[in-house]
This record gives sequence, C-alpha cells and structure tokens, in this order.
Amino acid sequence: MDNQWNAAPSSGTNSDRNVHVNGAEKKAQSQEQQEAEKHLQMRVEAQEKYMRSMTEKAHQALASGATVSNRHCAIINL
Repeated sequence: MDNQWNAAPSSGTNSDRNVHVNGAEKKAQSQEQQEAEKHLQMRVEAQEKYMRSMTEKAHQALASGATVSNRHCAIINL
C-alpha cells in the first residue's frame, strides 16, 4: 500500500509540470499573437495615412484645375 501512495505524487508532479509548460506555451503564443496584431494595426494605420495623403493630393489637383498633359494622354491612348 505504501508503494501506491508513493507513486501518486510522482504522476501528479509530472502533471503539474505539463500544466506549467502548457501554460507557458500558451502565454508565449498569446504574446506572439499580440505582437503580430500590433504590427498589423501599425501597417493598417500607415496605409490609411498614405491613402488620406493621396486623396488630399488628388483633391488639391482637381481644385487647382490641373489637367492631364497631352503627352500623358497620348501614352494612355496607346
């Protein structure tokens, strides 16, 4: 009977280690996912900034009455 009692804590210790390792892995994966999401958010914001800039330049060009040069039209018509 003593052997049975001695065997139980050993398996429990392994289980505790597995839980600890799994918890650490999950934490690392969560941190990696948060970093990836942060990086993606930064890229989205940079793209939005670029698109706003291009839209503003287009509006300014239209407001100033800018026209497409004949040379540019000729290239497009090819």
